This record gives sequence, C-alpha cells and structure tokens, in this order.
Amino acid sequence: MFRGKRIILSLITAFCGSLFLFGQNSKEIRNITIQQADSLFVARNLDLLAEKYNVDAVKAQIIQAKLFNNPTISINQNVVNSEYQTNGGRKWFDFTDKGETSVQLQKLFLLAGKRNKRINLAEVTALREEQNYFDMLRTLKFSLRSGFYTVYYLQKTLNVYDKEITSLSNIIKVFENQQEKGYASKKDVLRLKASLFSLENEKLGYSSQLISNMADFNVLMHTSNVYYIPQADTVKLAAISPESVKLQEVIDTAMKYRYDLKMAQSDLAFNQMNLNYQKALGVPDLTLSAGWDRNGSFIHNYNYVGVQIDLPFFNRNQGNIKTAQFTIESSKAKLQSAEDQVKSDVFQSYSNALETNDVYKHFDEKFAKDLTGLIDEIIKNYEKRNISLLEFMDFYDAYKQNMIQYNTLQNSRINAFENLNFSVGKDIINK
Repeated sequence: MFRGKRIILSLITAFCGSLFLFGQNSKEIRNITIQQADSLFVARNLDLLAEKYNVDAVKAQIIQAKLFNNPTISINQNVVNSEYQTNGGRKWFDFTDKGETSVQLQKLFLLAGKRNKRINLAEVTALREEQNYFDMLRTLKFSLRSGFYTVYYLQKTLNVYDKEITSLSNIIKVFENQQEKGYASKKDVLRLKASLFSLENEKLGYSSQLISNMADFNVLMHTSNVYYIPQADTVKLAAISPESVKLQEVIDTAMKYRYDLKMAQSDLAFNQMNLNYQKALGVPDLTLSAGWDRNGSFIHNYNYVGVQIDLPFFNRNQGNIKTAQFTIESSKAKLQSAEDQVKSDVFQSYSNALETNDVYKHFDEKFAKDLTGLIDEIIKNYEKRNISLLEFMDFYDAYKQNMIQYNTLQNSRINAFENLNFSVGKDIINK
C-alpha cells in the first residue's frame, strides 16, 4: 500500500515536470545567464513592446501640435435665376454676369502663443509616456530577475531532496532484504518508508513552486518554442556586497533615476504649462477673410477683406484657469509624496540588503560543504549499525533543513539586492 502511494506520487511529480519542461515535442531546453535573460527580455517582452508603441503614438501628437490651421474657402452659387428667362423658362445655375456667385477665403490665427504652448504640452506628455515605459521596464525587470534567482535556488533545493530520496530509497531496499533474513526490524523499515513518503510530499510542494515560477519566468521572456533554465554564477554572487555604496549616495541616485518620481515631476510641469495654456485660451483668436461677390452686394463685383474676433466680455476661460491652478497644487503635493516614498523605499531596501548580507556572511559556507560530505559517511555508519535509527533520522533532517535554509538565505540575499536596485531605479549592485 505504501509503495503504491510512493509510486503514484513520483509519477505525479515526473508528469508535472515533464508537462512544464517539454509541453510539446518542439520545445527546446536551454540554459541562460542573468545577462542573457536581461537582453532577451528587453527585445521580446510583449508588455514592453506594447508600451513602446504607445510612446511612439504619443510622440506623433507633437507633430500634430505643430501643424497650422488650414485656411477655409467657401463658394456660393445661386441655383435658379428667377429674374432672367431663357426660352420661356428660368435659368438654372447662372454662371454668367447676370447670376450670383460669391467666393470667400478665411484663415484663423491663434494669438497669445497658443500654438507654442500646445506644442510644449504635447512634448511633456510624450516625455511622461516615455518615463512610464522606463518605469514599466524597471518593474518587469525586477520581476524577471527575482523569478530567475527563485527558480535557480528552487532547483538547488530540489537537488537536496533528490539526493535524500535516492539515498533513502537505497537504504530501504537494503533493509527490506535484511528484514527478510531477520537482521532488521519491521519497525525500522516502516519508519524509513514513512520518512521517504514525507520527503516526497515535501518535494512535490517545491516542484509545484518551481513549475509555477518557471512558467512566469518564461512568460516574461516570451518564448514560444524554448524553455530557459536559469544558471547563476555563484562565485560572482558570493563576492557582492551592498557595503560598497553609502546610503546618501543611494538616495541621491534614486532621486535622479526613479522614473515614477520623474513622472510626478512631469505631471507638475504639464499642469504648470496647462495653466499658461488655459490663460492663453482666454485671449480671443483672430480670423482674417477675403472674398468676392458678383451681384450680392451694393455694387457689382464686390471685393472685400474682413477681420473677426470674439469680444471677451463674459467668457474668459475663468473656470478652466481656476481648475488648472488647483491641479498644480495637487501635483506639488503628489510630487512631495513621491519624493518621500522614494527615500523610504531606498532606506528600507538598503537596510534589508545590509542585514541579509550580514546574516549570509556569518553563515559558514564550509559547514554546508562539510555537512554535504558527511551525509555519505552517516549513511554508511547507519547501514553498519554504528548509529541508531533516531540518530540517523535526526542527522538526515538536520542536513535537509540546513541546506534548504541555506538556499533560501542565498535567494533572499540576491532578491534583497535586486529590491535595492529596483528602489533606486538603477543597477548600483551589478551581478
């Protein structure tokens, strides 16, 4: 019964892994470094590509804002000339000197610098959209890198389980043979099988996490026929330290490179320009016209020029001007809030990076290597009955817990560095 459950559990794990890793027969598995992942991500991610098109679309509005208003031409012609008759009937569309024809040409001229102000608004809008693109890049790259290292260290954790499960399975086979010969107790065999079942259940949980994180990572990479397996340079990662940069230096860098902060600054600039534009809209525009009228005026073939302008007695755009003024005050408050948030984010992420790195430095890496090397000796000693089952299981559990915690610590440390880069908006800690 127990062996049947263990086989089913192994099949489920293998099926899930195969389903994710291979999917279709055309799927290819490739190892990838963090540098390669960054490059492919920027070129392939669909969200980034869509936002880049939005940037181009908004920039096109600058071209539109620079265009001048078109002149307007109007032509009028009488349909029926009722005063003159031809062959006993009325003359339709009389284009002769006896008919009525008029032509007028008009051109609107914007005053108070409305065109230039409209161009400035379009330029600030395009700049803000570009800043939004880089802020999205910052956010998605953080997700990519966090996912990269989470997948990598989950793989290492699963390797620990694979090693323990393989060793324990071999021991069970040996003890089952010894039990048949009367050299091992059934109680010990059952205890070992229970431990193996527990390990396989725990491994299944980590396998599910790996599959989920691997799927998210490859979605960010936008791969259709390739699955990428993260591979990290552990030697290079071990040498990284956030202590190489000072807190004030990090804050100053963040104030310069955080694009969400830049967007708040652009919003304030836009609203200040919009106030000037709304004031300019309160100034009437000028319309010049010129025309010719054949018979519609007091003289024949009347030529004229004209000027048209609104009289700003009532509507001087007062409401929109007031709205723009209040919007500026709102933007100032939001900008101050954004600056405070950036400083808080940097302080928190910097402190967390220092603390996590300090814990990592105090962890004896040699201890983990010695522990890994000692596990084989423990297995041999247990098989020779030099140690008890309880001592063997305690050591086995201690080995597993320490290796998992070590992998978790390494992942937390690297993610703390990534979070620091994210809060700054620039890679101040390069890997």
